[in-house]
Amino acid sequence: MFLPSGPAPRMIEWARKIESAGFDSLWQGEFVNSALIPLAAIAPSTTKIKLGAGVVLAFTQSPVMLTFASLDLDYLSEGRFILGLGVAHPNRNNNWYGGNDAGKPVSQMREYLQVVRLITEKSAEGGPIEFQGDYYHVRARDFTPRRVPQPRPRFPVYIAGVKPKMARLSGELADGLIGNPMFSPRHVRENVVPAVAAGLAISKRKRADFEILGQCFTVIDNDLATAYRIAARSFLFSIWARIYDDIMIAEGFGHVLEEVRALQKSGKPDDALDKIPREMVDAFAAVGPIDRVRARLQARAGLLDTVILAVPSTQTSADEQDHYRAKILDSFGS
Repeated sequence: MFLPSGPAPRMIEWARKIESAGFDSLWQGEFVNSALIPLAAIAPSTTKIKLGAGVVLAFTQSPVMLTFASLDLDYLSEGRFILGLGVAHPNRNNNWYGGNDAGKPVSQMREYLQVVRLITEKSAEGGPIEFQGDYYHVRARDFTPRRVPQPRPRFPVYIAGVKPKMARLSGELADGLIGNPMFSPRHVRENVVPAVAAGLAISKRKRADFEILGQCFTVIDNDLATAYRIAARSFLFSIWARIYDDIMIAEGFGHVLEEVRALQKSGKPDDALDKIPREMVDAFAAVGPIDRVRARLQARAGLLDTVILAVPSTQTSADEQDHYRAKILDSFGS
């Protein structure tokens, strides 16, 4: 599940509840916030659950400093941290965040991950470093080793990959892949799994050595109409952002995109929401009574190793989010 936002006591309370319910991992995304600091706030208050940065916008940050922060989090969590690296549109990376996005996400991500691995290795032993790439240059005649002992030789690194080229890179170099809510079973089956397999073949690894995670908006409600509407709200951002158009078009919803955007542009968000059909929600999300939700999630069996059950947050109040988060814990907790 995702870590709820709010003051530290609220985050800690929910983190403990989710851990007690037996969930595998807690994730924190990044948009106009840090993906790392909230995880640091809850790390001392949990003991078993994995803590994932899902995801850090890689090209907005120095790979060296991000590695240091990740090593700190792995230390604070006693070896439970997962670093998730993702990309965003170059315009947002460079203009919103003052980042360094060259507009070539796959090749730049390859170098970024290489630097993260190098600094992780050198952080323990120190010594000279020389990395001269197309995007990153790191040089130190005598790199100072960290004085804090690490709980393990390295933390796992996952890559956010929705399109085949990034998924292939994940299979080649990373420990896992994180998919967003546009991870429909059809898209994963036809595009993601084959690409990951191709990458694993390059690295000579087995499928069992790699984890594929996918998010799924999950709304458990006996009132199916309400469940559909809560979930549909979360599609508004993905449609506005335009970066997943090819996936939605492949699912047969190309006409919906233009209708929704026209209404968004004209300042009619409620009318835009009405244009999102139930079939579109069902293609990507799991909504309705619990038996129906379980059936929708079962469609991902054999495709995803782990499903991140995501509570919709777009146009959804904190009380509504807490309500549906509690429903998930009641239904899927051990």
